[in-house]
Amino acid sequence: MGGMIVRFGVVAATVLLAVLAPARDGADRDGVPRVSVDEATYLQFNLCGNVCNGGGLAVVERLATVIEDRRPDAVTLNEVCENQFARLRADLDGYGGRFDPTGPICRGGARYGNAALLRTRDVSLVGSWALPDLGGSEPRRLMCLRGWPSGHGPLVACVTHISIDQADIGPQLGAVATVLNGLAGTGTEVVLSGDLNVDPLDERLNPLYAAPTFGEADSAGRASRSVRNWLDGADVINEDTFGQHKLDYVFLSAPGWASTTAQVVDGGLSDHRALWATLTHGRAATAADGQ
Repeated sequence: MGGMIVRFGVVAATVLLAVLAPARDGADRDGVPRVSVDEATYLQFNLCGNVCNGGGLAVVERLATVIEDRRPDAVTLNEVCENQFARLRADLDGYGGRFDPTGPICRGGARYGNAALLRTRDVSLVGSWALPDLGGSEPRRLMCLRGWPSGHGPLVACVTHISIDQADIGPQLGAVATVLNGLAGTGTEVVLSGDLNVDPLDERLNPLYAAPTFGEADSAGRASRSVRNWLDGADVINEDTFGQHKLDYVFLSAPGWASTTAQVVDGGLSDHRALWATLTHGRAATAADGQ
């Protein structure tokens, strides 16, 4: 979404890491055992790069510090200015990616749109698709990139930002689901992330929730879509990411992964909060593992 103006002071990198990136797994925490596993992490964030950050670079300098610390396999961004993406990509070691302009121009003249980064230099474009624009409002797109993040199999990462125009939301989500279903079932892990501008219960999300082999990271099949901010052990299900709404999503097609969790973290960098999704594949650690 994006709209309200946020003013920032100087934020120390250590403070930023504490609030924008979730805590790393370590000893038992809040009843959740350590896990001796292979792990994949994804970050979805509506940066609000123009309205909240005026097309400036400070927001991505801070974001780069978080990404370098956490090293997510894929990062998807909405409402990012092209100059901000260029700076972020230059600041990150070992990441490749692409900016996908959607039409508007940021303050200072840079193009505006979505972006995706994968933790590999070898990144190729799968496709970039214009989404239906029945309401004649701001153009919206879906972009997918392919890469092979170090230590994991092939990954297709897709990013989109759905319109706030009520006439466009349903057709755009349907178009995204059609592309997504075409990418699934090939043995390649597929991730779709973005600001979808509707809450989980909205029936216009049905094509995505019903997509074969896909699951949404922040519910992971353990709760009804009607539940929001529901505590499930140490995990909070369907957390709000914009005001009192869950608008940001990570849909995953990841056969063979044992579990999926998600955390929403407010770093004060945007009018949205960051959504981190973590996939694990392995077994819970035993006491003997620590001896």
